[in-house]
Amino acid sequence: MNDGTKIPKNHRDAALAYAALGIKVFRVRRSKAPYANCARCDMKSSIYIKHRPEECQCGVATCHGFHAATTDTNLIHRWWTEEPDANIGAPCKLNGWAVLDVDPRNDGHTSLCALEQRVGVLPGTTMQITGGDGLHMLYLSPGFDLPGEPFPGIDFKHNGYILLAPSVHSSGCRYQWPGTGNVFHKPTTGWPSTLLPRKEKPRTPGQARRQTSLSGIRRPGKHWTVETLVQHVMDAGEGNRNASLYFAACRANESADQGALDLYEAENALVSAGQAVGLTDGEILATIQSAARRPSDKTWVAA
Repeated sequence: MNDGTKIPKNHRDAALAYAALGIKVFRVRRSKAPYANCARCDMKSSIYIKHRPEECQCGVATCHGFHAATTDTNLIHRWWTEEPDANIGAPCKLNGWAVLDVDPRNDGHTSLCALEQRVGVLPGTTMQITGGDGLHMLYLSPGFDLPGEPFPGIDFKHNGYILLAPSVHSSGCRYQWPGTGNVFHKPTTGWPSTLLPRKEKPRTPGQARRQTSLSGIRRPGKHWTVETLVQHVMDAGEGNRNASLYFAACRANESADQGALDLYEAENALVSAGQAVGLTDGEILATIQSAARRPSDKTWVAA
């Protein structure tokens, strides 16, 4: 593993340190939601120009959420001078990463133990302790999409983003790299072959057709967090953004009823996410209010 880079405690200096390593970063609100799009990228605007977020040329440096991530030191310096306490986001796929995210609030550590009992101990790699006392395991991207949440309390983050130390969690605790000195090591280990989709697993000549299955790990209803609710809205395709916001708002209400998250925090994050994907404030408010009035479906289980 490389010698690593000491990450400063100051958010602006930390963001600049990551950029110097070639890691694209962007500002993230304390609600973990990205910033809203400009009028040219708002589908309801009279000057909207149809385009893919990753191909945006509007010139607004925070447009389209994590697609705004950059290594431009001048822009990064400006962003964090304007908002010194903004958290540091890093898109996974755009940085060549795939991240195994373990959330202890939803039994992620138990799922990780069960996973390793079935497929063997996962290869050592760069790890980050999250502000929620969870774990990020950073691997190199396998080059194709991965399922989002395969097991309770475990996410495979590839198309989305993660926060980087010293960002602050809603609990008030900071993200940090393990060990002394908060030293970051760029990941060099590839995504574990045992976690590849079945059709992508490499075969050796004469290998038997039997393959390791992960389906034996029990997967109950999906456990939603503010981060996954926001990501669900951000991942919505054109024409499906309002429905995705409604779905996320329904899940937020159900999770809040179960004491799994703070509804006020979740709704504020969903408002920002809705703005970021081009919904008007009126649409967002009506959708969230409609979800709040909907009877809770206690039997809902994720597909």
